[in-house]
Amino acid sequence: MLDFSRTWVPYIYLYGVGGGIFLIGMFIILRSRSLKLERVRHKEWYKILIFGFFYYMGIHGLFTFAAIGETMFATLIGLIMIAMTANLILTLFKKPEGV
Repeated sequence: MLDFSRTWVPYIYLYGVGGGIFLIGMFIILRSRSLKLERVRHKEWYKILIFGFFYYMGIHGLFTFAAIGETMFATLIGLIMIAMTANLILTLFKKPEGV
């Protein structure tokens, strides 16, 4: 059995520190008005960026749980990722109001 320091400490570090840097970058992008959320196309890219972070976080968690033999959690994360993907696809293909 793999211990906590070999399975979850790298995960926590990667998405804790990396997530913090990602959030700082998103804050700078929004604060400098490089990404204007009132524009439909920019709002789509904002959703894609947030989705991408959580998607890679989910893939990493899914395979970590699968590697340590926790298939129930791996399956649950896989189903959540499928639901997130379907939600993003439906959101992106839906016609915005007023256009």
